[in-house]
Amino acid sequence: MKYRVGNRRGDVIWRDRHDMVRHALALSMPWFTFVNLSFALMVYGRNLIFPHFDAAIHIQQQVLPLIDGVMCAIMVASVALSIVCYRFQALSLSLSMVLLLAIGLMWSYSCYYFIVWWHLPSGWPLMVILMLSALAALYYHPRALLLFLFPLWVAALVFGTWLNPGARGHFLLMWILLTATLAGGWYILQRWFSEAWYRYQENRLLIARLDLLAHQDALTGTANRRAMESYLNQALTRQQPFALVMLDVDHFKQYNDHYGHQAGDGCLAAVARVLASSVRAPADLVARYGGEEFVVILPEASLAEAGQVADRIQASLQAAALPHVASQVSDQVTVSMGIAVSEGCHTVAQVISRADRALYRAKQQGRNQWQTEG
Repeated sequence: MKYRVGNRRGDVIWRDRHDMVRHALALSMPWFTFVNLSFALMVYGRNLIFPHFDAAIHIQQQVLPLIDGVMCAIMVASVALSIVCYRFQALSLSLSMVLLLAIGLMWSYSCYYFIVWWHLPSGWPLMVILMLSALAALYYHPRALLLFLFPLWVAALVFGTWLNPGARGHFLLMWILLTATLAGGWYILQRWFSEAWYRYQENRLLIARLDLLAHQDALTGTANRRAMESYLNQALTRQQPFALVMLDVDHFKQYNDHYGHQAGDGCLAAVARVLASSVRAPADLVARYGGEEFVVILPEASLAEAGQVADRIQASLQAAALPHVASQVSDQVTVSMGIAVSEGCHTVAQVISRADRALYRAKQQGRNQWQTEG
């Protein structure tokens, strides 16, 4: 069951509230197991804590070995519950429900003898502590809480009215107060859990927005240079082949001088939209490299496939018909492109250098075209 991400222990990412509940189960079950183990061990080792305890019991002595067996079963089930919740994510919820119900039923059966037959003064506190422990450990999962709590809750009502036939009204009032305490406590804790989930969602949304701002070019809406370099580093690390198209808007300085810098910003944004519409698939990355330069990364693409994308970019720009009367190439905005592939490259700088040389050659040969490396 893995919830840690990144390099810091304790960092968690929950896809939904269901994952958050699983994580809470994994964290709370060791403590809940400790509570059940402790009381089961106390009952099992009662004669060590209170010498001659069994000798003082005069009725239903034949049940004592059975109670010992039930205590052993509670200990085994409690340990199994903790292991299942922590280690086996796929089975945790369904199997945990069965184990919780079984533990609750075994405690109810044992308390029947503690309270009804042997009149042990510790019987009632034991039931209340077990119910409150379950509330603290399972409040975020109502079904799990109910499966453990319900047998003890019903047993408390039955045992109390059985032992106090002349004061059933008084006991019923105490039982109602206990029920109200448990219900109120659950409601408060559940609200805190829901609030934590809502805050988590808000934080994740904020982190996503900040991450977007950190990796997105504000002007064009494409990936920025940092995101591009991270993408290329990951591709080279995984040894994933790719083609890279580096392009430059032809005579962009003259565009700014003629139309103004605000219009120049609009031109770059329009070019970015053309690039985004010309790539093959969402996996292709369009990034602003700097100024009027862009980079298009095409995973698993050959030089020929990259050339097809370059042709599509030129055709889309021609269809967009962005005016550029100050250009020495055309009366519309055009781009020059250099194409390289990652084969034989070990660093981002090597790939960029290849594409840059191809781009330089395209400019030398008249612009408004694309060239490949070599």
